Amino acid sequence: MLSKSLHSQHKYFTKSASITFDSRLDSFVPIKATNNSSSAVFESDKGDIAVLAQVKGFNFKNSLMQEHFNESYAESDLYPKTTFSGNFLNYKSNVSGIYIIDGIFFFHGVQKQLTKIPFIIEFLNDNIKIKGEFPLTVSDFDIKVPRIVQSKIPSKIYVYVEIILKSSTN
Repeated sequence: MLSKSLHSQHKYFTKSASITFDSRLDSFVPIKATNNSSSAVFESDKGDIAVLAQVKGFNFKNSLMQEHFNESYAESDLYPKTTFSGNFLNYKSNVSGIYIIDGIFFFHGVQKQLTKIPFIIEFLNDNIKIKGEFPLTVSDFDIKVPRIVQSKIPSKIYVYVEIILKSSTN
């Protein structure tokens, strides 16, 4: 009972959140990358969350694809970070379950309002696990796709997030 009451009294954080984006297309070279060194802060009393990822931290299996992603599409030298900040709307402190989040996603110099996205929150002893998935439309972020490869780049990318946060007092 004591550990549950502590959940609502402070922030939780991590520097090892996992974010994966995936085209979900069966192709010779799938468009898929993961960043396992993203930062996140969760205020367990309010249901507020903020996530930050270095764009160059996304790793592809194909190094040439990673280079093209950073130089031509994400332009990670100009836009080195991607962020999300939001609030779980139906959130109940210390209660594991599926919650709906609204927030602002920032990528490639563009802010995009995301709404009504379901995420799972699990309270695990001194940790909190948050995971979920949502689609993004590539054209919403002013990413220029050369005509020659347009048929190989999907219009939607699926983002999967898994975050295990630890108490800031530990």
